[in-house]
Amino acid sequence: MKDLAKLLDISTSYAHCLVKKLHEDLFFKIWAIPYHEKMGLRVLRCFLQVDSALYRQMLLELLFRHEFIICMFQYRRGLDRGVYCEFLVPNGKEGELKSFFEFLQDHSIIDAHVIRPIIALKNLVMGFDWYDFSTNSWRFEWQNLLKDILSNIDSHRCLQSYELEPSTSTTKFDFYDLVIIHHLEQDALAPLKPLALKLKTSPQNLSYHYREHVLGNELIRATRPWWQPFLLEESLFYIVEIEFESWRALNCFLRSLHRKPIAYSCSYSKQVTHPSVMLSGTLPYDEFFNFLNLLDLLKDYGIVKDYDYYIFDLYGAKGRSLPYHCYDEAFGWRFETKSCLEGILKVAENVQKGKAKFVTKLDAKFVSAVESKIESA
Repeated sequence: MKDLAKLLDISTSYAHCLVKKLHEDLFFKIWAIPYHEKMGLRVLRCFLQVDSALYRQMLLELLFRHEFIICMFQYRRGLDRGVYCEFLVPNGKEGELKSFFEFLQDHSIIDAHVIRPIIALKNLVMGFDWYDFSTNSWRFEWQNLLKDILSNIDSHRCLQSYELEPSTSTTKFDFYDLVIIHHLEQDALAPLKPLALKLKTSPQNLSYHYREHVLGNELIRATRPWWQPFLLEESLFYIVEIEFESWRALNCFLRSLHRKPIAYSCSYSKQVTHPSVMLSGTLPYDEFFNFLNLLDLLKDYGIVKDYDYYIFDLYGAKGRSLPYHCYDEAFGWRFETKSCLEGILKVAENVQKGKAKFVTKLDAKFVSAVESKIESA
């Protein structure tokens, strides 16, 4: 906050007031993004196709009880419906999660599933290039954006600014480090003193851990400013997965998104033949489909190979920070799926019984109606 105040040439207290006002008006928040790989964790995007509305509601309730899920939404993808979740998975446990979903699929609780690891998560600056301050409104210049992308492709200005990161080895961390990270994930500007009182330790001790461990070992990947530029009731929250014809095409596309209110983060997907990226963002309903039309045009120009998209239900969203209480310094991360699976199977059995009773009642009413028709005839 001091750096921001210095940049704007205002007092620190006034800078705090401005940030508070932004939070009230635009839901403005600044989150710390943990470097999960340095803590022995991977973030996996999980898309679970679930055609049954009853099973979707069940999974939203029961699956979120697994403490390694950090966010969860319902999604729509064309005619498909499902549940999206991001799992933190300790190194070596990826197969256990895959088996967990395969078991749910074998028991017809989910209809299909896709797992995508988050690779090289990057912030995208959502600026005000498309904002008209004279009318206090957004103007969406999709045609100009198309021209900008094509211009970048044809020029030599587009550098390889986005690239895959090498695998990161685990570094040293302890309980205090994890609690601090959990705290900063919720609000990167939150002071540590109240946290120290809660943990019954000194502010100096937490400051030492923050300075020497969290910052010194780079356990925070980045800080992400997040704000809602559009009315929630008129907006769509989405993930778009885009395959490009080349790395140059991918980099030029991302460069052109800079300071546009289209996406706030991107991550790479591993594709065998074509570089791919996943974008996350919010757009007004009509403008989202204009964005898809832009991608169709980029396919015509041979820049985009293909794309897919998921639309999320913001109102049913759930989220949490790093599950620091699941870490044991002697045994590592305590990750298991058995209890969660047992709970889901138990409730699914009751759901099936309820559906069977309902169908039986419908059949009985139908038979009774037919018999009445016959007798009256």
